[in-house]
Amino acid sequence: MAQTLQAGAAQTDITPLLGAFLTGTFSRRPAEDIDDPLYSKAVVIDNGEARVAIVVLDLIAVPRDVVQRIRALVTEHVGIPPEHVMIACTHTHTGPQTRLGGREPRDEAYIDWLVHRVSDSVRLAVRRLQPARLAWGEGEQHDISFCRRYLMKDGTVRTNPGYNSEILRPVSPIDPTVGVLYIEDLQGNPLCVVTRFSLHYVGTDNSLAVSADYYGHFANVMRRHLGDKVVPMLLNGTSGQINNINPLAPPRKTRGHAQALRVAKALAGEVMKVIYRLEPAQECVLGGASTMARLPCKNVTDEDRKIAEQILAGSDPRPNEGPFSFVVGQPIPASMRPHYARLVRDMPAYMEGEVQALRIGASGWVGLPGEIFVETGFEIVEASPAAHTFVVGLANDSLGYIPTDRALTEEGGYETWGRAGVGAAAALRDASVSLLRELFQP
Repeated sequence: MAQTLQAGAAQTDITPLLGAFLTGTFSRRPAEDIDDPLYSKAVVIDNGEARVAIVVLDLIAVPRDVVQRIRALVTEHVGIPPEHVMIACTHTHTGPQTRLGGREPRDEAYIDWLVHRVSDSVRLAVRRLQPARLAWGEGEQHDISFCRRYLMKDGTVRTNPGYNSEILRPVSPIDPTVGVLYIEDLQGNPLCVVTRFSLHYVGTDNSLAVSADYYGHFANVMRRHLGDKVVPMLLNGTSGQINNINPLAPPRKTRGHAQALRVAKALAGEVMKVIYRLEPAQECVLGGASTMARLPCKNVTDEDRKIAEQILAGSDPRPNEGPFSFVVGQPIPASMRPHYARLVRDMPAYMEGEVQALRIGASGWVGLPGEIFVETGFEIVEASPAAHTFVVGLANDSLGYIPTDRALTEEGGYETWGRAGVGAAAALRDASVSLLRELFQP
């Protein structure tokens, strides 16, 4: 192994034009303003034998076809193999529509531009490679994330029930782990901080204004701590049922960007505590691997498909029920039914999703292709041979929510209405552990 580690980091602006349709809700939202820019941020690490790249985009998610195009450009220009390039998204809900199958079609002209801008961020990071030291570690932040799924007194499980006397309890834990990868030059100047934390998003003041949400505020706060030249990257973890709202406490007074900044400061404080404990070194084992996992989809019946066609034709035969056989507990609201009817009508038997693992020293970074429940992340960490394992969601693809089997069969609720079926979470877990064992074998 080379005695001198090299690292480089860079960012490129990926802010869309005004008029771009924003994603993350079931309503039509053309962008009319820009609160703050969106970025593609990349870090490249080279130990003389291998290179790995981590990229994070201020977008809600990107599907596999976009990831493949970006990786192809990266491989063409700087030679990093696809399995060594992780491309994850923050999940801001005030970014452009980049997924297929949304209420509004994605802007293919923006996508064509995006893949080059993201590739450029990696190419720039390679150009800025310099002798470096790095270290990894973790802390915990318990005050800013909350389960958003609650068991109600009527026996149903509901998402975001609000400050509500009918709540009995949350149905899952949070993931408080703050994963940190810290990189500095040989003079001790910070080059890059990669943070991983499980929090869906926070929110902004204007739903029609482009914004990186709390992820952007976090970057600004970290630069105030570490200097303007550092590239702060915030990866989203297993946040499928996690947000910043605590319905067991009175409604908060701060909202929008003010609250997003508070959250960013709280998380940045924990990151700084972790950095203070680290001792960066110039040697680091690097590696990467990926595999395609087969995820079972919902088992829909002929009757389900018939109901879906009726809903799409404007005639809902079961307005006060599920209406589909797989819906447990809370029915799908009327306004959302056309969306899920399209999913049912076109439901495949299974989905294929990429599972990726990177080794950076004694830390393992797992990339999973959707909005993952915290329990799945805990299972991967528990079975991992790495000293530190950080599971990243919304990486390399966009397959929607991947709930636990218990959520699908016993609890129900908003996160369980997508394509993923029983066994999908286990398929991701098993593939992740297998890759980690491959990378960390003695």
